[in-house]
Amino acid sequence: MLSITCDNASNNDIIICKLSDKVLRFSGAVMHTRCFLHMVNLVVKLLINEFN
Repeated sequence: MLSITCDNASNNDIIICKLSDKVLRFSGAVMHTRCFLHMVNLVVKLLINEFN
């Protein structure tokens, strides 16, 4: 396993920690990739709400 891509939910941080305990050669936070498009979506929604 090279990487896991998730959104920014805190429950994903917990599962990454649990996986790093269970799966050999998975180093947790180093291999946890946050979804860039999810972050862009959050920013765009915030900007749109400013104009409503």
